[in-house]
Amino acid sequence: MMKYTFILITLLLSSFQSLQAQEKMEFEISVAGFSIGEMQAVKTQKGEESFYEITSEVGFWFFGKVNVDYSINSYYKGNQLIEAKSRTVSNKGNFASDINWKDGKYIVEATSYKYEKDTVINHPIFFSSAALYFEEPKNHKLFMAENFGLPSKITKYSDHYEVNVNGNRNKFYYINGKFDKAVMESPIKNYVIKRK
Repeated sequence: MMKYTFILITLLLSSFQSLQAQEKMEFEISVAGFSIGEMQAVKTQKGEESFYEITSEVGFWFFGKVNVDYSINSYYKGNQLIEAKSRTVSNKGNFASDINWKDGKYIVEATSYKYEKDTVINHPIFFSSAALYFEEPKNHKLFMAENFGLPSKITKYSDHYEVNVNGNRNKFYYINGKFDKAVMESPIKNYVIKRK
Protein backbone atom coordinates (compact mmCIF):
# COMPACT_ATOMS: atom_id res chain seq x y z
CA MET A 1 0.00 0.00 0.00
CA MET A 2 2.82 2.38 0.90
CA LYS A 3 4.45 1.74 -2.50
CA TYR A 4 1.25 2.72 -4.39
CA THR A 5 0.81 5.85 -2.27
CA PHE A 6 4.39 6.91 -3.11
CA ILE A 7 3.77 6.36 -6.84
CA LEU A 8 0.54 8.37 -6.69
CA ILE A 9 2.23 11.27 -4.88
CA THR A 10 5.12 11.23 -7.37
CA LEU A 11 2.70 11.37 -10.31
CA LEU A 12 0.75 14.24 -8.75
CA LEU A 13 3.90 16.26 -8.05
CA SER A 14 5.21 15.79 -11.58
CA SER A 15 1.88 16.91 -13.04
CA PHE A 16 1.98 20.12 -10.95
CA GLN A 17 5.44 20.91 -12.36
CA SER A 18 4.09 20.77 -15.88
CA LEU A 19 1.24 23.19 -15.14
CA GLN A 20 1.05 26.04 -17.56
CA ALA A 21 -1.05 29.13 -18.01
CA GLN A 22 -2.44 29.99 -21.42
CA GLU A 23 -3.99 33.20 -22.74
CA LYS A 24 -5.75 33.24 -26.11
CA MET A 25 -7.15 36.15 -28.15
CA GLU A 26 -9.00 36.51 -31.46
CA PHE A 27 -8.72 39.48 -33.85
CA GLU A 28 -10.32 40.74 -37.04
CA ILE A 29 -8.11 42.11 -39.82
CA SER A 30 -9.66 44.79 -42.02
CA VAL A 31 -8.86 47.22 -44.82
CA ALA A 32 -10.94 50.40 -45.16
CA GLY A 33 -13.56 48.91 -42.81
CA PHE A 34 -13.92 45.64 -44.76
CA SER A 35 -12.89 42.37 -43.12
CA ILE A 36 -10.13 40.55 -45.01
CA GLY A 37 -9.23 37.90 -42.45
CA GLU A 38 -8.64 36.82 -38.88
CA MET A 39 -5.75 36.46 -36.49
CA GLN A 40 -5.27 34.41 -33.34
CA ALA A 41 -2.68 35.04 -30.62
CA VAL A 42 -1.76 32.53 -27.92
CA LYS A 43 0.64 33.04 -25.01
CA THR A 44 1.66 30.01 -22.97
CA GLN A 45 3.55 30.48 -19.72
CA LYS A 46 5.40 27.51 -18.21
CA GLY A 47 7.61 28.43 -15.27
CA GLU A 48 10.12 31.01 -16.48
CA GLU A 49 9.47 30.17 -20.14
CA SER A 50 6.97 32.02 -22.35
CA PHE A 51 5.81 30.91 -25.78
CA TYR A 52 3.94 33.20 -28.19
CA GLU A 53 2.13 31.94 -31.26
CA ILE A 54 0.49 34.32 -33.73
CA THR A 55 -1.37 32.96 -36.76
CA SER A 56 -3.40 34.78 -39.39
CA GLU A 57 -5.14 34.12 -42.68
CA VAL A 58 -6.11 36.95 -45.00
CA GLY A 59 -7.36 37.34 -48.55
CA PHE A 60 -7.64 40.59 -50.52
CA TRP A 61 -7.53 42.05 -54.02
CA PHE A 62 -4.27 43.70 -55.13
CA PHE A 63 -4.00 43.54 -58.94
CA GLY A 64 -5.36 40.02 -58.51
CA LYS A 65 -6.43 37.91 -55.54
CA VAL A 66 -3.79 37.62 -52.79
CA ASN A 67 -4.03 34.98 -50.05
CA VAL A 68 -1.61 35.10 -47.12
CA ASP A 69 -1.09 32.69 -44.21
CA TYR A 70 1.26 34.20 -41.64
CA SER A 71 2.69 32.88 -38.38
CA ILE A 72 5.10 33.93 -35.64
CA ASN A 73 6.47 31.64 -32.94
CA SER A 74 8.55 33.35 -30.25
CA TYR A 75 10.24 31.80 -27.22
CA TYR A 76 11.37 33.70 -24.12
CA LYS A 77 13.37 32.44 -21.16
CA GLY A 78 12.94 34.76 -18.21
CA ASN A 79 12.34 38.11 -19.88
CA GLN A 80 14.71 37.60 -22.81
CA LEU A 81 13.77 36.65 -26.35
CA ILE A 82 15.68 33.45 -27.16
CA GLU A 83 14.22 32.29 -30.46
CA ALA A 84 11.69 33.53 -33.02
CA LYS A 85 10.41 32.14 -36.29
CA SER A 86 8.20 33.92 -38.78
CA ARG A 87 6.61 32.21 -41.79
CA THR A 88 4.59 33.67 -44.66
CA VAL A 89 2.92 31.45 -47.24
CA SER A 90 1.13 33.21 -50.09
CA ASN A 91 0.26 32.86 -53.74
CA LYS A 92 2.74 35.73 -54.33
CA GLY A 93 5.71 34.02 -52.63
CA ASN A 94 6.82 32.32 -49.43
CA PHE A 95 9.07 33.96 -46.86
CA ALA A 96 10.77 32.95 -43.61
CA SER A 97 12.71 34.59 -40.79
CA ASP A 98 14.71 32.88 -38.06
CA ILE A 99 16.21 34.59 -35.01
CA ASN A 100 18.31 32.58 -32.54
CA TRP A 101 20.21 33.67 -29.41
CA LYS A 102 23.53 31.81 -29.40
CA ASP A 103 26.84 32.55 -27.67
CA GLY A 104 25.74 36.01 -26.49
CA LYS A 105 24.28 37.25 -29.78
CA TYR A 106 21.30 36.83 -32.11
CA ILE A 107 21.85 35.15 -35.45
CA VAL A 108 19.27 36.61 -37.86
CA GLU A 109 18.25 35.19 -41.23
CA ALA A 110 15.22 37.07 -42.54
CA THR A 111 13.34 37.24 -45.83
CA SER A 112 10.10 39.11 -46.36
CA TYR A 113 8.33 40.80 -49.28
CA LYS A 114 11.07 42.79 -51.09
CA TYR A 115 13.40 42.37 -48.09
CA GLU A 116 16.36 40.18 -47.06
CA LYS A 117 18.68 40.46 -44.08
CA ASP A 118 21.32 38.15 -42.59
CA THR A 119 22.96 39.79 -39.61
CA VAL A 120 24.12 39.50 -36.02
CA ILE A 121 22.69 41.52 -33.11
CA ASN A 122 25.10 41.76 -30.17
CA HIS A 123 22.73 42.60 -27.32
CA PRO A 124 19.73 40.90 -25.69
CA ILE A 125 16.16 41.93 -26.58
CA PHE A 126 13.35 41.75 -24.02
CA PHE A 127 10.25 42.47 -26.13
CA SER A 128 8.96 41.55 -29.59
CA SER A 129 5.99 42.21 -31.86
CA ALA A 130 4.22 39.04 -30.64
CA ALA A 131 4.32 40.37 -27.07
CA LEU A 132 2.66 43.65 -28.16
CA TYR A 133 -0.70 41.84 -28.34
CA PHE A 134 -0.47 40.72 -24.70
CA GLU A 135 1.31 43.53 -22.89
CA GLU A 136 1.32 47.30 -23.15
CA PRO A 137 5.00 48.20 -23.66
CA LYS A 138 5.15 50.73 -20.81
CA ASN A 139 8.62 49.64 -19.69
CA HIS A 140 10.11 48.89 -23.11
CA LYS A 141 11.90 51.24 -25.50
CA LEU A 142 13.09 48.59 -27.97
CA PHE A 143 11.52 45.48 -29.50
CA MET A 144 12.30 42.84 -32.11
CA ALA A 145 10.20 42.68 -35.27
CA GLU A 146 10.24 38.92 -35.84
CA ASN A 147 9.41 39.00 -39.56
CA PHE A 148 12.25 41.43 -40.39
CA GLY A 149 14.75 40.44 -37.71
CA LEU A 150 15.09 44.12 -36.83
CA PRO A 151 15.36 45.71 -33.39
CA SER A 152 13.19 48.83 -33.51
CA LYS A 153 12.33 51.70 -31.18
CA ILE A 154 8.98 51.94 -29.39
CA THR A 155 7.76 55.55 -29.10
CA LYS A 156 4.95 56.52 -26.70
CA TYR A 157 2.38 59.09 -27.83
CA SER A 158 -0.64 60.39 -25.90
CA ASP A 159 -3.06 57.68 -27.06
CA HIS A 160 -0.86 55.02 -28.70
CA TYR A 161 2.59 53.54 -29.19
CA GLU A 162 4.36 53.72 -32.53
CA VAL A 163 7.01 51.43 -33.96
CA ASN A 164 8.85 52.05 -37.21
CA VAL A 165 9.89 48.77 -38.81
CA ASN A 166 11.75 48.98 -42.10
CA GLY A 167 9.95 52.23 -42.98
CA ASN A 168 6.49 51.00 -41.95
CA ARG A 169 4.94 52.99 -39.08
CA ASN A 170 2.66 50.79 -37.01
CA LYS A 171 0.47 52.19 -34.22
CA PHE A 172 -0.68 50.11 -31.23
CA TYR A 173 -3.61 51.22 -29.06
CA TYR A 174 -4.41 49.95 -25.55
CA ILE A 175 -7.39 50.40 -23.22
CA ASN A 176 -6.64 49.98 -19.51
CA GLY A 177 -3.39 48.19 -20.37
CA LYS A 178 -5.07 45.71 -22.75
CA PHE A 179 -4.49 45.62 -26.50
CA ASP A 180 -7.38 47.14 -28.47
CA LYS A 181 -6.15 47.60 -32.05
CA ALA A 182 -3.16 48.15 -34.30
CA VAL A 183 -3.03 50.31 -37.43
CA MET A 184 -0.40 48.72 -39.65
CA GLU A 185 1.48 50.07 -42.67
CA SER A 186 2.51 47.57 -45.32
CA PRO A 187 4.22 47.85 -48.71
CA ILE A 188 1.24 46.01 -50.22
CA LYS A 189 -1.80 47.35 -48.32
CA ASN A 190 -2.33 49.13 -44.99
CA TYR A 191 -4.64 47.32 -42.56
CA VAL A 192 -6.13 47.31 -39.04
CA ILE A 193 -5.95 44.49 -36.48
CA LYS A 194 -8.83 44.79 -33.97
CA ARG A 195 -9.37 42.62 -30.92
CA LYS A 196 -12.76 40.84 -30.98
